[in-house]
Amino acid sequence: MASLSDYLLWRGDITFEEVPLNAVDALLLSQVSYLDLKGIIGDREERQECTLAQASKRYWELHTQEELENCVSFALRTVGNLLREMAQTKRFSSLLLRNYVSRIDMDAEEQFAAVEVVLGKRESYISYSGTDDSLVGWKEDFNMCFLSPVPAQTDALAYLEQILESGRKRVYVGGHSKGGNLAVYAAVKCKKLFGRSILRVYNFDGPGFKRTFIESLRYQEMKDKIETWVPDSSVVGMLLEHEEDYQVVKSKHVGIMQHDVTSWEVMGSGFIRLPEVKLSSRRMAAGVKEWMSGLKPEELEFFFDCIYEVLTATQAKTLADLNKDKWKSVTSIVRSYNTMDKKAKEMLLALIKIMIGNNLKIELPLKITEKRETKEKKETKGLEIKEKELSHGRD
Repeated sequence: MASLSDYLLWRGDITFEEVPLNAVDALLLSQVSYLDLKGIIGDREERQECTLAQASKRYWELHTQEELENCVSFALRTVGNLLREMAQTKRFSSLLLRNYVSRIDMDAEEQFAAVEVVLGKRESYISYSGTDDSLVGWKEDFNMCFLSPVPAQTDALAYLEQILESGRKRVYVGGHSKGGNLAVYAAVKCKKLFGRSILRVYNFDGPGFKRTFIESLRYQEMKDKIETWVPDSSVVGMLLEHEEDYQVVKSKHVGIMQHDVTSWEVMGSGFIRLPEVKLSSRRMAAGVKEWMSGLKPEELEFFFDCIYEVLTATQAKTLADLNKDKWKSVTSIVRSYNTMDKKAKEMLLALIKIMIGNNLKIELPLKITEKRETKEKKETKGLEIKEKELSHGRD
């Protein structure tokens, strides 16, 4: 079936003046904010803005195809290729990119990026980035489960209001994954006088919000402008609460890999839609919500802090860092796991059971020990992971 690349070949010669923005366009533009545009926009006074075609040219002067193919994050792995394809079309090549911001704050546990894409004289698309491959970015995602607002949500709101205060214009607001959550948050929380300036809000497989947020008056007022899309085996997009009617798109992948938007199937100027997400996805989402509802905010914070400490004990800052030396990373993770609080281990076990199926029996403690090898191997430490019980369909 047709993909985003096929859409660009079919619709690429038609400008936005001729045919206005649709959901497929919005998804493509939501990917632009994933790009590392440092050195492309905003580094010098004369580079405060550039066309999408210019951004693509400069991006590929700084990066190689091999670099992207080796990237751990599939969002970052595919976006460069999408940018190149978009830059070759009449529809996207001349769009202006400006107001690019990107920051990672380890202390505040924040990862945030956004860019304004100018569609015409009076219209723009505000693109919020989803989580990159930084570990602190993933930690901020975890923080959404017990903290509101997280720093990226606060910055997303400030960014949108700054754009709208700069002059009379109408905007579409959107993002993929965490970026979709940021788009909804900023649109709902922005000053009421800006409400009419927001044409549409696009949330592509982004997590929802706590019940108190979606029951708020401002959310109810904005709800009809929010358009949420999730794949049929959605994991990320089914987390927390959604009150708006989400639409289900068919994907050529399965499971968590459906989060990769290049797998979403397109027909004409829209997506191939399905009636509902799969039962397995709904069950898992319900299980995670039930797991979270049984824990206090401080317990969730404690648990996710423990997970983050285990990962950062490797000295890694990104998923790519973890992937560079897998043996060293696994060794560090196992050692850190052994020191993890018993309560955190029990919570982790419960979450794993939900994610992979309650019919799989796992019991803690998992006995994780080290043994010394022979002197010929220079006493290199090996790891033995002995599971007390790991069976499928057995008592």
